[in-house]
Amino acid sequence: MLTESEARCVAEAEVARLRHDVRGYFAEDDDFVIVEMEEYPIGWVYYYQSSRYLRTRRMSAALMGNAPVLIDRRDGSILPTGTAHAVEHYIREHEQSQG
Repeated sequence: MLTESEARCVAEAEVARLRHDVRGYFAEDDDFVIVEMEEYPIGWVYYYQSSRYLRTRRMSAALMGNAPVLIDRRDGSILPTGTAHAVEHYIREHEQSQG
Protein backbone atom coordinates (compact mmCIF):
# COMPACT_ATOMS: atom_id res chain seq x y z
CA MET A 1 0.00 0.00 0.00
CA LEU A 2 1.33 3.40 -1.00
CA THR A 3 1.08 6.62 0.91
CA GLU A 4 -0.17 9.71 -0.88
CA SER A 5 3.36 11.09 -0.81
CA GLU A 6 4.70 7.99 -2.58
CA ALA A 7 1.85 8.13 -5.10
CA ARG A 8 2.63 11.79 -5.78
CA CYS A 9 6.22 10.85 -6.61
CA VAL A 10 4.96 8.26 -9.12
CA ALA A 11 2.57 10.83 -10.61
CA GLU A 12 5.30 13.48 -10.84
CA ALA A 13 7.54 11.02 -12.68
CA GLU A 14 4.71 10.18 -15.09
CA VAL A 15 3.96 13.87 -15.71
CA ALA A 16 7.67 14.46 -16.37
CA ARG A 17 7.66 11.55 -18.84
CA LEU A 18 4.62 12.98 -20.60
CA ARG A 19 6.36 16.37 -20.80
CA HIS A 20 9.47 14.75 -22.25
CA ASP A 21 7.39 12.97 -24.90
CA VAL A 22 6.15 16.33 -26.27
CA ARG A 23 9.32 18.36 -25.67
CA GLY A 24 9.40 19.76 -29.20
CA TYR A 25 6.02 21.44 -28.84
CA PHE A 26 6.67 23.49 -25.69
CA ALA A 27 9.26 26.03 -24.60
CA GLU A 28 12.13 24.43 -22.71
CA ASP A 29 11.23 26.25 -19.47
CA ASP A 30 7.56 25.21 -19.67
CA ASP A 31 7.15 22.29 -17.30
CA PHE A 32 4.04 20.27 -16.56
CA VAL A 33 3.06 20.58 -12.91
CA ILE A 34 0.49 18.85 -10.73
CA VAL A 35 -2.22 21.32 -9.78
CA GLU A 36 -4.83 19.18 -8.04
CA MET A 37 -5.24 15.80 -6.35
CA GLU A 38 -8.36 13.80 -5.54
CA GLU A 39 -8.38 10.71 -3.33
CA TYR A 40 -10.54 7.67 -4.05
CA PRO A 41 -10.65 4.22 -2.44
CA ILE A 42 -8.65 2.87 -5.40
CA GLY A 43 -5.93 5.53 -5.15
CA TRP A 44 -5.20 9.10 -6.14
CA VAL A 45 -5.97 11.13 -9.24
CA TYR A 46 -3.57 13.91 -10.19
CA TYR A 47 -4.39 16.71 -12.60
CA TYR A 48 -1.60 18.66 -14.25
CA GLN A 49 -1.14 21.79 -16.32
CA SER A 50 1.55 23.76 -18.11
CA SER A 51 3.61 26.01 -15.84
CA ARG A 52 3.53 28.72 -18.49
CA TYR A 53 -0.27 28.71 -18.47
CA LEU A 54 -0.29 28.88 -14.67
CA ARG A 55 2.03 31.92 -14.79
CA THR A 56 0.35 33.81 -17.62
CA ARG A 57 -3.23 32.47 -17.77
CA ARG A 58 -2.95 32.68 -21.56
CA MET A 59 -5.11 30.00 -23.14
CA SER A 60 -2.53 29.54 -25.88
CA ALA A 61 -0.20 28.10 -23.22
CA ALA A 62 -2.78 25.76 -21.64
CA LEU A 63 -2.72 22.00 -22.04
CA MET A 64 -5.88 20.67 -23.65
CA GLY A 65 -7.03 17.07 -23.60
CA ASN A 66 -4.51 16.02 -20.96
CA ALA A 67 -5.95 13.03 -19.13
CA PRO A 68 -5.41 12.90 -15.37
CA VAL A 69 -2.92 10.47 -13.85
CA LEU A 70 -4.50 7.75 -11.66
CA ILE A 71 -2.20 5.92 -9.25
CA ASP A 72 -3.34 2.62 -7.71
CA ARG A 73 -2.75 2.72 -3.95
CA ARG A 74 -2.10 -1.04 -3.79
CA ASP A 75 0.99 -1.21 -5.97
CA GLY A 76 1.70 2.25 -7.42
CA SER A 77 0.70 1.30 -10.94
CA ILE A 78 -0.50 3.99 -13.32
CA LEU A 79 -4.04 3.22 -14.40
CA PRO A 80 -5.44 4.43 -17.74
CA THR A 81 -7.82 7.39 -17.81
CA GLY A 82 -9.08 9.68 -20.52
CA THR A 83 -10.92 12.90 -21.15
CA ALA A 84 -14.15 11.63 -22.70
CA HIS A 85 -15.70 10.77 -19.32
CA ALA A 86 -15.47 11.82 -15.69
CA VAL A 87 -12.63 10.16 -13.79
CA GLU A 88 -15.14 8.02 -11.89
CA HIS A 89 -15.95 6.25 -15.16
CA TYR A 90 -12.33 5.12 -15.56
CA ILE A 91 -12.17 4.06 -11.92
CA ARG A 92 -15.31 1.92 -12.37
CA GLU A 93 -13.86 0.38 -15.53
CA HIS A 94 -10.70 -0.60 -13.68
CA GLU A 95 -12.63 -1.99 -10.71
CA GLN A 96 -14.83 -4.06 -13.03
CA SER A 97 -11.79 -5.43 -14.86
CA GLN A 98 -10.37 -6.61 -11.53
CA GLY A 99 -13.47 -8.69 -10.84
